[in-house]
Amino acid sequence: MDRTNSNSSQFHSSDNLPEPKSKSNKKAIFWVVLIIALLAIVCFIAFQFGVYKQRQEVYTEEIAYPADSVFVNGWASQEDYAYWKNAVFTIPEYNDIPVPFQRAIVKIFMDNKFMQNEDNNQYFFTKIKDRAPKVIAYGNFTGQGDKEMAFLLEKQDFASSAIFIITDQGNLLYWKDLSSELPTIKQFAKGALIYLNDMKLVPAPTDGIIKQNKNSKYVLIYNRETKAFDEHYQYTDEDVKNSKQEMEGDEETVEEVDTAVVK
Repeated sequence: MDRTNSNSSQFHSSDNLPEPKSKSNKKAIFWVVLIIALLAIVCFIAFQFGVYKQRQEVYTEEIAYPADSVFVNGWASQEDYAYWKNAVFTIPEYNDIPVPFQRAIVKIFMDNKFMQNEDNNQYFFTKIKDRAPKVIAYGNFTGQGDKEMAFLLEKQDFASSAIFIITDQGNLLYWKDLSSELPTIKQFAKGALIYLNDMKLVPAPTDGIIKQNKNSKYVLIYNRETKAFDEHYQYTDEDVKNSKQEMEGDEETVEEVDTAVVK
């Protein structure tokens, strides 16, 4: 009997024993592993973001400043470009010009001393924000598959200008001084209907440039035979109407003469 009571007492006392240490250790290990995993994920994300930013900086740098082993004769040097670009591109509207074209334009300004104004030779981009988009045009003007740029510069008399067409490596394709002209320009695509050699609309053989003044419109289009840009006047509706009336008048005169002769 005493033995039974002793066993019962031992059984009940075992219910009050503390939990085994192994369970507590497992929980501690779980939380440590979880924290380490989270820290590893955060570090990995931060590392990848750092790599991405570094690549972006390298990419931007390579666009703005090619490697020293690359020599482009039509571009301003890195130092000259950094020094002069704000003097050439004076308003934010020109920030979207691709950097290769910017460097080519800076070199044109430097080579021709446009900013120094020697020999009354000062040209500049318009500072009128609404006009700025109308003095730049891009296209495949020579039909060779390359992106080319046309732009207008104004002269210090604020009444004259000059038009340039260049490649992204700074090769000058066309230049013309426009005395007493402040036109605007815009691009038209290959296949657009234009007037070339007579008063008949024909599809443009390449991309081209519309040069428009207050009372006239011309197109500049590349001539593959002469390897030069030709300028063609674009007739207005009034021009076409007057031409038809003149032709009809000439036909009536011919008919009257013929009738008189027959009699």
